[in-house]
Amino acid sequence: MAYVSATRLVDDPRFGTVGVTLYPGAGSLRVEGEGIPTVTIRRLKGARRNGRVPVGTRRRRRLAMTVGGEPAVLSPGPGRGPRRWYGACATHRGARYRLTPRRRPRGRSRLARDDRPLGHFRSDDRPSPAEWRDGVGVEAVDAAVGYALAAAFGRWKLPWWARWGERLWDLVGELLPG
Repeated sequence: MAYVSATRLVDDPRFGTVGVTLYPGAGSLRVEGEGIPTVTIRRLKGARRNGRVPVGTRRRRRLAMTVGGEPAVLSPGPGRGPRRWYGACATHRGARYRLTPRRRPRGRSRLARDDRPLGHFRSDDRPSPAEWRDGVGVEAVDAAVGYALAAAFGRWKLPWWARWGERLWDLVGELLPG
């Protein structure tokens, strides 16, 4: 079965062109570029699909991640409740990455490696170039992991209470005739 994919190219200020390809039906994501290692995130078989998450689930036991062909540990937040629960963590070669949604400005997430801030990613409908901090020694693997986490889990637009209202409205719409 063929799945439709959507590839977006991002011109990163430090690492050149980065391709972010999402296969929503298959539940997978691929980040690649000339100056960065390839990162893949994929939903494993048997995972129920959640349409609000680009890769289809936030269940850590139902996801696999590789960085440059090596396995990495992926731990997304549950995606319910406070804004920080919409973030995600990944561990690769002893480095712990954390993508955390920020309140202001809206739609921005902060990437940190071992609790040291590296930069920000926009979490809009399409990938945007990262805004890297000066003097922190950002490496190619940092960029690759950051773009992957932002594309897979960084999309949040409404506060938690608005999402609950949205779900309630959907439920009411299903109960009303025609």
